[in-house]
Amino acid sequence: MQLACARSSSMAPHLRARYARAVARRIFHFDSYSIDLATRELRHAGQLVVLSPKVFDCIAWLIEHRDRAVGRDELGAAIWGKADVADTQLVQAILKARRAIGDTGDEQRAIRTIPRFGYRWVAELDAEEPAAPETALAAPPLSASPSAGPPQATVARRAHPFRARWSIAAFVLLALVAAGTTRLYLRQAQTRPAERDVATAQRNIAVLPAAIGAERDWTWLRLGVMDLVAERLRDAGLAVVPSDNVVSLLRDRGEAETAERIVREAIAPQWVVAPVVRRNASGWVVSIELRNVDGQPRAVEVADADPVVAARRAVGGLLPALGRTHEPSGEAADPLVSHIRAALLGNDFVTAQRQLEAAAPAQRDLPEVRLLQGQTDFGLGRFELARERFTQLLDALGEEGDPLLRARAEKGRAASLVRLSDLRGAERDYEAALALLGNREPALEGQIYSGRGVARALRGEDDEGAMADFGRARIALQLAGDTLAMAGVEMNEGALKGRRGRPDEALASFRAAEQHFARFDSRSNLAAALANQIEAHLALLDPARALEVGERGQVLATRLADPSVRRLLAYWHANALSAVGRLAEADEQLDALIRAPDAVDDVGIRAMSRSRKATLALATGRPRNAAALAREALAGTAAGPWKDVRSEAWLTLIRALRSEGNAAEAAAEMARFSDWARDVSDPAVVVTVRLAQAEQAWGDHRDEVAASTYAEALALAERFTVPAEIARVAVSWGTTLIADGRLEAAGPVVGRLARWSGSDYSCALLQARLYRALGQRPAWQAALAQARSLAGERALPATVTAEPDSDALALRP
Repeated sequence: MQLACARSSSMAPHLRARYARAVARRIFHFDSYSIDLATRELRHAGQLVVLSPKVFDCIAWLIEHRDRAVGRDELGAAIWGKADVADTQLVQAILKARRAIGDTGDEQRAIRTIPRFGYRWVAELDAEEPAAPETALAAPPLSASPSAGPPQATVARRAHPFRARWSIAAFVLLALVAAGTTRLYLRQAQTRPAERDVATAQRNIAVLPAAIGAERDWTWLRLGVMDLVAERLRDAGLAVVPSDNVVSLLRDRGEAETAERIVREAIAPQWVVAPVVRRNASGWVVSIELRNVDGQPRAVEVADADPVVAARRAVGGLLPALGRTHEPSGEAADPLVSHIRAALLGNDFVTAQRQLEAAAPAQRDLPEVRLLQGQTDFGLGRFELARERFTQLLDALGEEGDPLLRARAEKGRAASLVRLSDLRGAERDYEAALALLGNREPALEGQIYSGRGVARALRGEDDEGAMADFGRARIALQLAGDTLAMAGVEMNEGALKGRRGRPDEALASFRAAEQHFARFDSRSNLAAALANQIEAHLALLDPARALEVGERGQVLATRLADPSVRRLLAYWHANALSAVGRLAEADEQLDALIRAPDAVDDVGIRAMSRSRKATLALATGRPRNAAALAREALAGTAAGPWKDVRSEAWLTLIRALRSEGNAAEAAAEMARFSDWARDVSDPAVVVTVRLAQAEQAWGDHRDEVAASTYAEALALAERFTVPAEIARVAVSWGTTLIADGRLEAAGPVVGRLARWSGSDYSCALLQARLYRALGQRPAWQAALAQARSLAGERALPATVTAEPDSDALALRP
């Protein structure tokens, strides 16, 4: 069978129409020229310049990718529908393009030649947004029918950027537990907005955990009194660092004198408040010392039979020293609230649950306690139960309930819905929380904006809205002095960059977030940052570094309280193990994730684990097992934001069926896959669909259709420059071309992967395969040695390790 590269021009109009309409929706101006990529018009001083379609496409492609150099092969694949375009054709097209825009090869004011590589657009552009609404790139209908011609693209609303496979858990849902759940604080938080605005300009108070001189049963007062003191100071309109920042910063880091030094070095507050709680024969004594780095400390001491009451009175006595008038503290909070909040501040969800279970029914019915119950369930990974708790609380509060308490409940339910994959519902709840909140609480406002940004990013339909929400979250959290939550926003922005096909930029954000989280010992967030780094390294085809980060993550996992984050780390560690060839360990880890009894609500991790395990099963010669796992992954992703996972599972299923010799069922699944993908606009899914169709067409002996579809898939993958996406298409196409003896056509495809052959096994193996087919012994031996060094437990195929045919030195046409 001969698999020919598409030599007709049938592919080029298809690509030109797809990219001109779907990606370029602006009019660009440079010098005295303007180019409208939507209407395909170039004008000079207002006059239309007549161009051939290919010359216009050359200009348009270079403008669209002006942030980087475009290789000759890429330009050929995009404009002519094939990678092996003759140099003379390409040079002539560039020459005509330069003439059309008043440029020359000597001046290179607009199109610069990059020696031994390609070209780059360098002229400065001004973009004009059109008034008409944009349209979206939809996955075109595909057909597995042998009579079908090359797939045709259709255009709907607007083109989305490439989305890598960042999961829901890759984003940070900022802390559900935040200061201000008591009724007192919720009422008084609305009384001094002017004082709060002034205070935000001088973020200057950090409250330390209380030193406790009492029996073990009272150790909860260490964080309980700390949070109560911070709450009362904040209620008085003072600027106070969020308690979770201080707790994270000091976790497992020494005694009180060391604590103050650490906080001052990390946060640089003007004032440090140090509470001391001790028990005596008649009750409790609470001392609060206010320490200014530039002056003498001031202290207040109060005795009472109840330590919480004593702490509240002591804060009242301290307020005049901070320029605030002491006011009656109002209704005292139920001690159970302080006790549970102290446990949640320390991420001790088990203790919080025990306190809730031991509480009297009347206590459990308090709105604040019901809110804490939902937060506890969320922290324990019981997302469906948490959703139910928050819903019941909202129903009980009604529209007349305290707006800030309702806002927290809406936020809690929204976060639960994100984890349950109901992203539209989550977005609605976040918007309801914002409406209830107004401008009263910047810390909570920042958390809500960040959560809504996560929901929008995962929905994949409003990336710009998501990034805008992250920007709003940054501003609010900066006003609140919440450094820890701002690091969470940094990581969310990185995850969004990753989903948009910029893993190198995402990696930089993840590393920056890791440094902040490590400094604060924020373990769950640190684990998410490490998991994201693993994924970014894998996207960049650097599995060795991915595994290095994964091993660090496994050490951290033993100290994590959040089971959902432990599972996230385990999943990406398994991916890194697989990428370096430690297949048995990877398979065992994925199997444990699938069978974990506490992962019932974690739909994404279970589905991704099944899909990845299916890929491993197919790679190790178990197609029947692979097909079963892929079907389970498909069933688990029927709803929710799992289109990319679903498409990968479908590709694996079709490959497994063909491997078993079940061509008819493979064709039927391809048809179902095509029908499902018709309304999918995610380009990552489109690449997967195109790859599946190309492989199906090759298996059906529809050579020209296979070649043109492979070319389209590769051009789309290269447009977004994610190495892993480029490699998965090029490896499949290159292997096919070599097997069919089309070595001249295989050369440019395999050559695309040369830069990663030193780190990625599949790229190294493909290079060895080509050199063997060419009969290039020294090059084959070097490539084979490289592939062996990267193989791990993977057995190199005999078709690659067998001695090359000495007669294969001449290229076959």
